[in-house]
Amino acid sequence: MITPAHHGLASRHLVVLAVAMVLVAILVQTWWAVDQDYRQTMAAETTNGLIAVRLLDENAHQTLKDAVHTLDQVVHKVQQLNRERALSAEQIRKLVAEYDLSYSRHLKALQYVTPEGQSWISSPDYPTHALSVAYRNDVFYLLSHPSYREAVVGRPYASNYDSQWVLPISRTLVDHNDRVIGVIAVDVRLSYFSQLYARVAAENQAAVSLVADDGHVILRSPFEARFMNRNLNEDPQFAHLQQHEREGSFEAALFLDDDPGTNLYTYRHNHDFAITAVYARPLEQVTVAWRERTRGRLALAFAIAALAVLLGRVLLNFMDRLQASQDSLRQSEQRFIILFRQSPVSAILGRPSDGTFLDANDAWIEKFGYSLQELQGHTGTQMGLWAEPAQRRAFFGRMTEGEALDNYPLDFRTRDGRTVRGLTSTRFVMVGAERILLLTFIDITELRNAQDEIQRMNLELEARVENRTKVLEQANAELAQALVSVKAMQAELVRSEKMAALGSLVAGVAHELNTPIGNSVTVASTLQHQVEVLAQEMRSNTMRRSSLQSFVEAASNGTDILMRSLQRADHLIGSFKRVAVDQSSDLRRNFDLATVMEEVCTTLAPMYRKAQHDLVVEVPAGIEMDSFPGALGQCVTNFVSNSLQHAFEGRSAGAMRLQATLTDAGHVRIVYSDNGIGMSENTRKRVFDPFFTTKLGQGGSGLGMNIVYNIVHEVLGGSIVVESTLGEGTRITLDLPLRAPSAATESPLV
Repeated sequence: MITPAHHGLASRHLVVLAVAMVLVAILVQTWWAVDQDYRQTMAAETTNGLIAVRLLDENAHQTLKDAVHTLDQVVHKVQQLNRERALSAEQIRKLVAEYDLSYSRHLKALQYVTPEGQSWISSPDYPTHALSVAYRNDVFYLLSHPSYREAVVGRPYASNYDSQWVLPISRTLVDHNDRVIGVIAVDVRLSYFSQLYARVAAENQAAVSLVADDGHVILRSPFEARFMNRNLNEDPQFAHLQQHEREGSFEAALFLDDDPGTNLYTYRHNHDFAITAVYARPLEQVTVAWRERTRGRLALAFAIAALAVLLGRVLLNFMDRLQASQDSLRQSEQRFIILFRQSPVSAILGRPSDGTFLDANDAWIEKFGYSLQELQGHTGTQMGLWAEPAQRRAFFGRMTEGEALDNYPLDFRTRDGRTVRGLTSTRFVMVGAERILLLTFIDITELRNAQDEIQRMNLELEARVENRTKVLEQANAELAQALVSVKAMQAELVRSEKMAALGSLVAGVAHELNTPIGNSVTVASTLQHQVEVLAQEMRSNTMRRSSLQSFVEAASNGTDILMRSLQRADHLIGSFKRVAVDQSSDLRRNFDLATVMEEVCTTLAPMYRKAQHDLVVEVPAGIEMDSFPGALGQCVTNFVSNSLQHAFEGRSAGAMRLQATLTDAGHVRIVYSDNGIGMSENTRKRVFDPFFTTKLGQGGSGLGMNIVYNIVHEVLGGSIVVESTLGEGTRITLDLPLRAPSAATESPLV
C-alpha cells in the first residue's frame, strides 16, 4: 500500500532528478553554443580573409597584366621596325630608351638585355645607363631557355639608382622571324602594391603578403625588410599551401611571421602569374570577441544553474506545505456532509485556498458520474471538470474577491465526456476556523446550447467579413509598395547595365584606335626625319635628283599610309559617337536599320576580333524605322557579349551572324545566331530570369538577357524567342514593329 508519506518522498525524488537534468541540459547547451560560436567566428574571419585576398590578388593581377601589356607593345614595335630593316643592339637600346613610361604610376623602368648579357635600363626617374642584370633569376632563366615565350616574374630588388624596391617582369625579345634578339624587362614599383596592402593590413590589423610560387616573398605589409626575398621553400606549410586548391585557409605558427602564436591564414593563387596573395590574422586577435562572449555565456549558465537549484528548493518547500494541507483536509472531510447530502440541487464543497474538493452530495455525483472517492482531495482541473479554462480563471478571479455569486454561468464536463452547462451559485461558510466554499449547480445545457449556437453563427459571420477585408487591404498595400520598389530597382539595374555596356565599347574602341593612330605617328615621324635630311642636303648644296626622287616616293607612300590610318580612326570615332549618343540618350528617332546595325557592329569589333571571332552582318539597306536605336543597339551588344563570354568559352574562333528581313509592311524580323556551345533546355527556359547566370562569381551578373527581354517588350513593342541546343549554337529572333508604340516613350530606359 502506497501511503501519503511514500508518495511525498517519490515526488521529492522526481524534483531532485528534474533539477539535475536541467543542470545537465544547461551544461550541454552552453558547450554547444560556445562551440557553434567559435565555428561561426572562424567561418566569418575566413570569409573576410578570402574577400581580402581576392582584392589583393585582383590588384596584383591587373598591375602585372598592365606590365606585360607594356612589354608586348615594346616587342611589337621592335618587330615592326626590324621587319623593315635589321636592328642592331644599339638601335634596340635607343628604341627602348625612348619608350615613354611616364603615363604609368606603377612602372618605374624599362630594360633591354642582349643575348650576350649586356643590359641597359631607362626610366622617367633617371637617365638611361648600363646595368648588369643578367644575374637576375628571371633574366638568367630566359637567356638560358630561349624557346620560352611567356612573361616571367622575377624577385624584387632595390633599385641601384634610388633604392626603391621594384618587381621585375621579363620576356624574351624576338624579331619577326622568331629569332631571339635579347630580353626585354619592366620594373613594377612595389610601392604601388604596398599602398593597397598597407591599407588592408591597417584596417584589419592583419599581415598581408605576396609570395612567388618559387617560395620567395615579394612583398609583406606591415613592411619589414627581413621578409623581402625570404625563401619559404623549406617551410612545410608552404608545400601544403602549393598543393591545395586555388584559394583556402589554414592555421599555422611562424609562417610569414616570426612572432609567437598561431595565425589564421587565407590565400589565393593567381591563375595567370606564379604568385599567391596571403592574408593573416593572429588567432588571439580573431577570437577576442568570442572569448568575451564565452565568459558571458558561462556566467549566464552559472546564474541559470543557481536559479534552477533555488527553484528546486522552493518547490520542495511548497510540496511539504501542500502535503500538510492535504493531511488537514482529510481530518475535516466529514464536517459538513449532513448539511447538503440529501439536497435535490447538485452541490459540492471545496477549499477555496487550493481549489480541492472536500465533499459532494448525491445529486452532484449522479449528475457528473464521479464517485465521492474520486472527487475528494482533487481539483476540478485534475478531474477534468472544467470545460473552458477561461471560465475557470474568471470564476476563481471572482472568488478571490470574496464575492457570493448567484446564477453564475459555468460549463462542466461529466465523467463520460459530456459537457453540461448551467447556473452556479456560491456561498462561503465558516466551519470551525476554516473557510469552505459551497457551490450549487442548475443544469441549463439545452437552453445555453441553443443560445450559443445562434451567437456563434453571428460572430463567425462578422469575423469572416472583417478578416477578409483586412487581408485584402493589407495585400493591396503590400502589392502597391512592392510594385514601386520593383520599378525603381528595374530602372536602376537597366541604367547600370547600359553604362557597363557603354564602358566596354569605350575600352574596345580605344584599343582599336591604337593601331591607326600608332601607324600615323610612325609615318609622321619618318616623314619628319626625311624632310630634315633633304633640308640638310639643300643647305649643303649636295642634293641630287635621286635623293629628291627617293624623298617624293617615300612621302607619297607615307601620306598614303597616313591618310588610310586617319580615315580608319575617323570611321571608328564617327561610328562610336553615333552609337554612344544613341545608347546614352534613349531618344526616339527615324533611322535606317542597316546603318545603325553597321555602326553598332563596328564599335563591337574590338571585342571579338582580338579573339579571332567573326561577325557577319546581313541587313539590307532601306529598312526605315521610327523607334529607339539606342535600345536596339543595347540588345545587339548583349547578344555579342553573351556569345563571347559563354558561347565561345574555350574556343579560339567562332562565327556570329546578324540578319534582318521585312516580314510585312509594318514589321521587321532580326535574327542573331552563333555556332557556340549552345544551352541546355533548363538554361534556355531560365535565360530571361533576373540574376540567372552560368558565370556566378566569374563576372556574370545575370541581368543582361532580362534587360533585353524588358527592352524588347516594353520599349520596342516586339517579341523575343531564344532557340538553342547543346553543341549546336544559339539563335535569337526579334519580331519588332517598324514604328515603336507611343507608350514606350515613357520607358524605363529614360
